Amino acid sequence: MSELAQKQNTTTGLVPSPSEAAELARTKIFAGIPDDEVKLALAIAGRYGLDPLLRHLVLIPGGQNRRYNVYITRDGLLHIAHTSGKPWSIEIDEPQKRENPYTGREDIYLKGRVKVLDPATGQTQVFEGGVWFSEYNAGRGSWKTHPAAMHQKVLEVYLLRRAFDVALTPIEEMDRVQAVQTQVPQPEPVPVGAHVEPIPTGPERINKAQLSKIGATLNELGLVNGRYRDVKLRLAEMVVGRQVTTSKELTKEEASRFIDYLEKLREGLQAAGVKDAAEAASYITRMVESGAVPPTDVEALKADLEAFRAVGGDAREELFENEDA
Repeated sequence: MSELAQKQNTTTGLVPSPSEAAELARTKIFAGIPDDEVKLALAIAGRYGLDPLLRHLVLIPGGQNRRYNVYITRDGLLHIAHTSGKPWSIEIDEPQKRENPYTGREDIYLKGRVKVLDPATGQTQVFEGGVWFSEYNAGRGSWKTHPAAMHQKVLEVYLLRRAFDVALTPIEEMDRVQAVQTQVPQPEPVPVGAHVEPIPTGPERINKAQLSKIGATLNELGLVNGRYRDVKLRLAEMVVGRQVTTSKELTKEEASRFIDYLEKLREGLQAAGVKDAAEAASYITRMVESGAVPPTDVEALKADLEAFRAVGGDAREELFENEDA
């Protein structure tokens, strides 16, 4: 056998089959997520030709009945565009600071367009649109540290979805979607003199013991000061499936779920050989800012940490830059 043939044979042996790739995604990328949710994500990935191993799409808790939502990433949309077989281009204009007619307040408007050439007809179709900064700004994470890049990312996603007919909600719109899902409907006005049924007691709120436990466990994970406030809140949101501005907003049941997750994450990181609390905090931060929930499965954590350390030193925080600015 020639040297070239030997190299090709060796390389081929390292490339997973479709079934092996699906299993890798289930055990590494989607570790700890129910199988039926993973099957749905893989089915959608197959429909659009996406690769979950490259984080073209992610599963985020927050659906009804504690189910997960499938979100497509910008990398996934770019993959769809590049593999469409159609020449295309994207243009982003300079941001304009002006009054938002919907709010009456000063805002930043970013406009752009995607041009797609149809090889069959030779005609170019233009998909144009713009987004207001205030409508998507989450005020934390990458929106706080890289607002201009995140604003452009949202616009790119907005345009690519329409140009290439992608129905999945992009992860950049996740905060907006979850805000809609958690809106509480206002009650209808009650006529004077009408019989009013007693208002049922709401869910029991988080107690002091749970607050202390959450704080202590987060400290053990290295998330110890104000620098990590946004990370801690975002992580809580991912676990309980709704927006949270302070841990005191959690219900007793939500707090129990969050504590259970944090303890499993702490134990998993220890078993996976995390070096110290600083490394744990750095790893969790990058995962959360990328829109991914850190897994609790030991093998999945080992794989993540190995890749996380591969770049070494301070540069290791760039590992998940696919989803950051």
